[in-house]
Amino acid sequence: MKNRIFAASHERGMELTAADCPLDYPEALPGHSAARHKPLRAEQLAGYAESRVYVISALQTGYVIGLRLGTDRPSGTIIADWGFVPPWPDQLINWDFEPWDIIPEGNLVAYEGLLKSRLMGVLNDRRVLRRGYPVGGLLCGCSSEPIPESGEGPVSGKLTLLDDVGNKVELCTALTVFRPPTRAGWCFQARESLRRRGELFSKPD
Repeated sequence: MKNRIFAASHERGMELTAADCPLDYPEALPGHSAARHKPLRAEQLAGYAESRVYVISALQTGYVIGLRLGTDRPSGTIIADWGFVPPWPDQLINWDFEPWDIIPEGNLVAYEGLLKSRLMGVLNDRRVLRRGYPVGGLLCGCSSEPIPESGEGPVSGKLTLLDDVGNKVELCTALTVFRPPTRAGWCFQARESLRRRGELFSKPD
């Protein structure tokens, strides 16, 4: 009996999904009717990699957004600009942070596999996003402005992406406000990161 070798296709992807082997971006596989209509895709990561607003201290708010980007353009695509509107629009967010600057040490294991990625290079350094190779990672930022005392539970923001040929994607991001027990070491780490990186900035919309 000859071994059957199957090329990647949406049909085979659906068979794997039905067999409890889910795939990332099954709609990007050849044969899916919608694939050619998405030159730029953005998806918020779900599961254990929860997107959160961390109340670091009375004057510091951290943001962690799990994100995956993809494209179906044969030549790939380049992100020309992006911006994020937080749940509290008056906040200015500095996105020049690493995950371990914001996420408490005990929570890092939930984000394993996303701690080092090409995401920020794709967003900020115009690195090419190639078809068939989606990029997942964590968008991490910090604000020197606190959230309202009433800020609890689920909240939402909006991420906007623009590629080099004018394709625009808007993604509503679901975030959970997390107020961990006060831990001086964690707060000190974030304060030191702010001091090293200088004045806060926010990407323009």
